[in-house]
Amino acid sequence: MFSLLIVIIILALLFDLVNGFHDSANSIATVVSTKVLTPFQAVVWAALFNVIAFWVFDMSVGNTVAKTVDNSAINLYVILSGLIAAMIWNLLTWWLGIPSSSSHTLIGGFAGAAVAHAGFNVIASAEIIKVTCFIILAPFIGGVIAFVIALITVSRNFAKKMISIVILSTITYFIMDYMVEYLDVKPVMLYIVMGMIIIFILTYTYYELVHGKRQTAMKESNMYKKLQLLSSAAFSLGHGGADSQKVMGIICAALMVFANSQRNDQGQIVGKIPKMFQISEVFQIEFKDAEGRLAKFKPKYTQDIDSLKIEKEDHILIYTKGEDIYDAKTHDVIFKGKMLNQDYIEADIFKDYIKQNGEIRQGHKIKTKVNSETMPGWIAFSCYLMIGLGTMMGGWKIVKTMGTKITKVTPLEGVCAETAGALTLFTVSNLGIPVSTTHTITGSIIGVGATKRLSAVRWGVTINLLWAWILTIPVSGLLAAGIYYISLLFH
Repeated sequence: MFSLLIVIIILALLFDLVNGFHDSANSIATVVSTKVLTPFQAVVWAALFNVIAFWVFDMSVGNTVAKTVDNSAINLYVILSGLIAAMIWNLLTWWLGIPSSSSHTLIGGFAGAAVAHAGFNVIASAEIIKVTCFIILAPFIGGVIAFVIALITVSRNFAKKMISIVILSTITYFIMDYMVEYLDVKPVMLYIVMGMIIIFILTYTYYELVHGKRQTAMKESNMYKKLQLLSSAAFSLGHGGADSQKVMGIICAALMVFANSQRNDQGQIVGKIPKMFQISEVFQIEFKDAEGRLAKFKPKYTQDIDSLKIEKEDHILIYTKGEDIYDAKTHDVIFKGKMLNQDYIEADIFKDYIKQNGEIRQGHKIKTKVNSETMPGWIAFSCYLMIGLGTMMGGWKIVKTMGTKITKVTPLEGVCAETAGALTLFTVSNLGIPVSTTHTITGSIIGVGATKRLSAVRWGVTINLLWAWILTIPVSGLLAAGIYYISLLFH
């Protein structure tokens, strides 16, 4: 079983590599087609920001992918089958030059193999529905944002342009501030978004002061070419954060499944798990406060336990087996289903969130998740490294589709599309929704093209892409189910 775990980890990292050169086109297509950077310079630029994403994004998307199916009801062969199916579909669409979604490929494969193993009840249907909805919503959101940004950008009235930017910037600030306060988004994300906006404002102001009375198409194009370096970097950052996390989620799911296979009915480990493959989670109770806002309680230890190296005020680390939640340090059961263990009732840690009999209060929800502190550090490092290396390998067929076949893209339009795509990825990825960078940038390019006239968008190409998007999850799922049934012959 341990050998199978190693095989899965290797395949997952190879998938990340494939994902890098399959999806690198998304972040470099416009910057290459507008000749701002050469193809080699563009992939190096994109790879750099793919890796920087390691320090910017949390594990929101990874947790969604890991929780797509009930980890206690599957085995490692399910994950193996899902990975193989996802790699086959990814390589096939790359070879055909179709910009399909690696995220949806992986989720479809994972879910399809799980259904073949244990039936539809094993699927977290709410997560699948959310992901499926964003097949349409992600490109639509990206397209709308790109359309608005492009309309403001092409405005020749400097005062109106600045007023519009300030209004939209203020709205963006409050949205990002809310996400930092209530959705566990890292503050650095707010700094990055506001920093981008400030650079845009300063650049437009400088251009107006220096060239305002002597504007030429060449001067304006050069300005947008410089800004494209910023917008493509931002989109590459979003790509790295969104796409590396899903593979991190799969590896974490594999470690959880392996750990559960080494536990007895009481949840205690009876097998041997090397330290570098040990994983735990944190958990929190989510509820609405008196003002109707989302609030979270993150339980901590209330006393020092020297023998276990637990300090007072450390977050309680847990693992799950079925519906039960166990303390990862003491191996005591914390929640048996929805009922709190008597020892924890007496400790009063959860007194404001449970009823007197230990049952969790109405409207309160337990949520478990992996974060950078609870998983082995090599997982994040290796996933971001592999997607960076994959990006260096490039994907020129898809660059051609994205950069020229949908609509002709100028530097101005490239800036608008990439900025809209980056803002979309920053937002939905931090909400834990594994959207497709492919779909997002495609929608953004369409939104920019629509500002000229709807006929500027080659809708025939777009409809073909839409069919590929819709088919990705079911085809990957069926392929994974078939591979899982074949695997039964060997175990």
